[in-house]
Amino acid sequence: MPQDTNSMKGQTDHMRTTASFVGCEVLVVGLGRFQGGVSVSRWLADQGARVTVTDQAGADTLQASLASLADLDIKMQLGGHDTNLLANTDLAIINPAVNKRQSPFFQEIVRRGIPWTTEINLFCERCPATVIGVTGTFGKSTTCAMLAHVLSHAHAATQTPFTNVHLGGNIGRSLLPQLDKMQPSDVVVLELSSAQLEDIPAIDWKPGLVIVTNISAQHIDQHGTFEQYILAKRHILGSGNIAKGVVLGAMQGEAEKLFMQRLCTPYDRVMHITNTGDAIELRIPGAHNQANARQVLAACHLLGIGESPVRGGLATFGGLPHRLEYVGTLDGVDYYNDSKSTAPVATISAIKSLSRPIVAIVGGKRNTQPSGEWAAEIANRCRVVICMGESGGDFAQAIKQPSTSCTVHICDTIASALSYARKVTRAGDVVLFSPGAASFDQFNNYEHRGEVFVESYRAIR
Repeated sequence: MPQDTNSMKGQTDHMRTTASFVGCEVLVVGLGRFQGGVSVSRWLADQGARVTVTDQAGADTLQASLASLADLDIKMQLGGHDTNLLANTDLAIINPAVNKRQSPFFQEIVRRGIPWTTEINLFCERCPATVIGVTGTFGKSTTCAMLAHVLSHAHAATQTPFTNVHLGGNIGRSLLPQLDKMQPSDVVVLELSSAQLEDIPAIDWKPGLVIVTNISAQHIDQHGTFEQYILAKRHILGSGNIAKGVVLGAMQGEAEKLFMQRLCTPYDRVMHITNTGDAIELRIPGAHNQANARQVLAACHLLGIGESPVRGGLATFGGLPHRLEYVGTLDGVDYYNDSKSTAPVATISAIKSLSRPIVAIVGGKRNTQPSGEWAAEIANRCRVVICMGESGGDFAQAIKQPSTSCTVHICDTIASALSYARKVTRAGDVVLFSPGAASFDQFNNYEHRGEVFVESYRAIR
């Protein structure tokens, strides 16, 4: 039988729980461009620790993260890791983005026997609430957000035993700052990546309820093999019974076998969810979101929450920002923000999720010429394609070639694209903003681009 392995031999021996951080010299390894290390650095400083942050990237790349810590007395070592920092380090916090197998700096931390842990382990050790742990290869962020929305909806209808609902983890929100406000009667929906779960065995922790959305081969570069990736995901089950139950989505054969070997939960508390079934009323389209919704229904059943408030919450869930996010309906036309689509394949996936006539807005930073296959797919599935941005002309040229039935139009900005879309849409259409290209021609990132789309939509109402 395969054995679970940690990222470094002897890992558990080098991790510890610190009862008090007052005066402790803590080194945060990895600040991150998306502020991954910001919350743990602030929390540690609030606990009385003396915090130093080190990151491979320079200050110019980390401006937003640095600005979030500017009010604190935190030392910074940027542009590379200096082993001299380790001389006085009492504890290291390792960002999940650090590849521990390949990082010489992490390996030096281990060699010196310096205690280390992770942000997610610090939280899980201290969380007093019921935790619903969600992992999987795809769909875990949407499933987490959907579940948190449903639980909040049920709570408003007094149909749930929980006092407050908290959403965090890999979805991009550390819950350490909320620890002092959490109660045993609260519930936490916690997204857990394979990189975060890799180190969970060191604290012998498991959630009260588990959802595994699906498992397929991914992140092999970080874990070494598909089997090790599965085993990292399997850590979410801990070493004993999952009190409230387990919801399992689609898995490749090897993954299902390894998960079932570990499960200690009684069979009637394990629910296997397939990708087929009766349609659930949702605002967000796509078979994958139907699967997410079925998993949420199953989890709420295991929590003892009635089906009616759960379905009511599902029907009002608008999706995660910038991921096929339902923005609104205007004159019988639904508008969706899929700004996270930064490659043509993502646009095709979004288009395939929709069964109604599509007016698509595509284009962004010029990288590579759109392929004929991609162009033919979008031309065959869309009634109108509006091309914008630096690559707008390239997209328009490629799309016009395989089809004459698809209307192609070029605009300079999101606002002008929406203005044109308003003129050509008909009741029952969908306006899909799914650029299929990076955002850096006009925007800071895909989030900024999506926010401009939403603001521009509101302006035309």
